[in-house]
Amino acid sequence: MALLQFKLPDIGEGVAEGEIVKWLVKEGDVVAEHQAVVEVMTDKATVEIPSPAAGKILKRLAKDGDVVPVGSVIFELETSGPAPAQKSHAPAAPVAAPTPVKAAAPAPTPAPVKPAPAAPIPAAASSGSTRLDFKLPDIGEGTAEGEIVKWLVKVGDTVTEHQSVVEVMTDKATVEIPAPAPGKIVALGAQAGEVVAVGAVIFVLETASATSVKSAHAPAHAAAVVASAPVAVAAVANGASERVLAVPSARRLAREKNVDLARVAGSGRNGVVRRADVEAFSRSAPTTSGAAPSRVAPSVAASAPVSTPAGKPAPAAPISFAAGERETRIPFRGVRRKIAEAMVRSKFTAPHFSVVEELDVTDLVKLRENAKAVGAEQGVKVTFMPFIMKAVALGLAKYPMLNAHLDEQAQELVRFAYVNLGIAMDTDNGLIVPVVKEVQSKGILQLAQELNELADRTRAGKVKPDELKGSTFSITNAGNIGGILATPIINFPDVAILGVHRIVKRPGVVETPSGDKIEVRQYMNLSCSVDHRLADGADGARFVVYLKRLLENPGLLAL
Repeated sequence: MALLQFKLPDIGEGVAEGEIVKWLVKEGDVVAEHQAVVEVMTDKATVEIPSPAAGKILKRLAKDGDVVPVGSVIFELETSGPAPAQKSHAPAAPVAAPTPVKAAAPAPTPAPVKPAPAAPIPAAASSGSTRLDFKLPDIGEGTAEGEIVKWLVKVGDTVTEHQSVVEVMTDKATVEIPAPAPGKIVALGAQAGEVVAVGAVIFVLETASATSVKSAHAPAHAAAVVASAPVAVAAVANGASERVLAVPSARRLAREKNVDLARVAGSGRNGVVRRADVEAFSRSAPTTSGAAPSRVAPSVAASAPVSTPAGKPAPAAPISFAAGERETRIPFRGVRRKIAEAMVRSKFTAPHFSVVEELDVTDLVKLRENAKAVGAEQGVKVTFMPFIMKAVALGLAKYPMLNAHLDEQAQELVRFAYVNLGIAMDTDNGLIVPVVKEVQSKGILQLAQELNELADRTRAGKVKPDELKGSTFSITNAGNIGGILATPIINFPDVAILGVHRIVKRPGVVETPSGDKIEVRQYMNLSCSVDHRLADGADGARFVVYLKRLLENPGLLAL
């Protein structure tokens, strides 16, 4: 028997810690290789981490809700076979190449792998060293292949443990895969741009003999590394051997609603079941056996006589609740908790003040209609947001005190000559703020195209980590939902945020050469929240008034 101490892996994206959302096993449980053990949330995604090998869970070293740093041991696993040599920080033990996943629906045949010409590989490793054939791991989500995006090392390079070696893209995410141990890269198994199958050797590493590795085996934490990548999709056993392809949010919802995922038709690529599929199924079909039906008192039949005094309405039929149905308790963790922490930090760090201005956007509405037709010719959907983004970029050039951050460590105010706009987006995973870079140098159609592509990737869970950072100012737009006014909370450490609200038609006074007249106009409110430590009320007011001038006369955006 051997003891394996499993560490929270370094996923190579600057993530330093993760929150234990929920344990899926308990101490003493016997688990299979690749069985989901624990649900962990980083600030990028919530994922299920699989067991690196078959064995028995001896100890869980963190509780639900605990935040643990990368590299911390989170559980101990007793496995059969010789004990792997481990360093003091307990790297995960190697595991055998994964068994191919049987998908619920036939998947397209992966493109053949054509290994890149590699440096000659010695028949045997040099004395005192061990050769490790690193295979593209099975990340437990039904992904059968990955594309080599970029090699970050070359043959002959010496790498440290956890150093990023290669950037790989699946149909779920683009991730950097780190070296499982220190050593020397002796061969690369594919060229950039090639598609390789899960289980194929992608690089060969020569390590010191003290490092416990096995030829043709990938280290256990490598699979967990890729599984921890943003928006990873976990696949769990369905019966003895079949696996259902489903995103984590769909899997959790299915558990909550007691829905058998095998009965749900997936609308995603290769038949992946998404949250919307589970919701649609639960609305149209009964839940699986064992689900407790709602207990509601039958309504009073319309034809039944009601004995009540004349002129008084019949009393409403009482509604009874089964145990646990009257209230629902949801653990306060995951993405919602991260959003809460960010909001509290912003609100209690930056003293907010807000400036509100009403705009007559009648001319902007007309211009946007014309722009929609031009955009359609180029396959670009044009909304109001690109016009607002352009106006904000021009306004920040004029009032740069709002396009800044406070470097608290250096005690310096950093003003930016460029404009990177964080655009708050409502997604199934909560409020996400991807960033459109260098807005000041782009035109309306280019901004529209980039915004559309970024929104699609964000809502599909494919936004890259670099696209979620670097904002210098933020915009939140709830106009398509409703509400005529709100005072948004600053996306810290930005100095300010702009709230955009819905457009309404109402009568307005219009000045003409012959006098004032009343006609139907279109109005919209803008609200700007500003960090009062770094900017004054007059700065915020001048900025919003300048936006009003630009958007009421949208031809000025071309100047």
